[in-house]
Amino acid sequence: MSFPVKDVTRRWGRPSFSVPVPVERFEQYGGQVPNFLLDLWRELGFAGFRKGLLWLCDPEEWQTSVDEWTSGVDLPFGDDKWIAVTRSAFGRVSLWGERTGLSLTIIPYAGWVMPMDNSSEMSDDFERDLQILSSLEVASGDLLDPDGDDDKPLFKRVLKRLGPVGPDTMYGFVPAHALGGLMLPDHVQIVDAAVHMQILSQVTPRTIMVNPY
Repeated sequence: MSFPVKDVTRRWGRPSFSVPVPVERFEQYGGQVPNFLLDLWRELGFAGFRKGLLWLCDPEEWQTSVDEWTSGVDLPFGDDKWIAVTRSAFGRVSLWGERTGLSLTIIPYAGWVMPMDNSSEMSDDFERDLQILSSLEVASGDLLDPDGDDDKPLFKRVLKRLGPVGPDTMYGFVPAHALGGLMLPDHVQIVDAAVHMQILSQVTPRTIMVNPY
């Protein structure tokens, strides 16, 4: 039996935005992702919380970006088959591995690839579900809302200036940070998420960050 969905809404509130999940997603990803994630999709949809700060991903729409960012990356626990679970307004994405669980986070504007092997927490449905719940409980504005070059959090300032992102858009630094762009509110645009993630994967050097905090 999965955890109640209210354990997530108690932490994050009801979604600010929601896209109904196509029936075929449950058929496609049933058995690949934890049952609790399927329950979240079923009740909340592909949801955006707190005006788009955090989103439950449509993994089909994010798979190309996931593949671009994980291709050729030498992880300490080896290769896996990755599926996007959650992402932030700025594109920070958490990935579920078929073998290793919720074990990889990508911060695209910085080029950080952050592994954390959860393969020991994959023995039963309870442990798999708990990984999803725990990740949503520990997620916070401090993690999802990057500081700008002025050492101040960006999300609320960008939200006020541009409005919220949608399920297929994100906030992007233009020009990209890797190309010398500044991480300041007036250097942020709302961009197509898939396109921007692809561009960042091509211009941003990857750095494996083990125990970055």
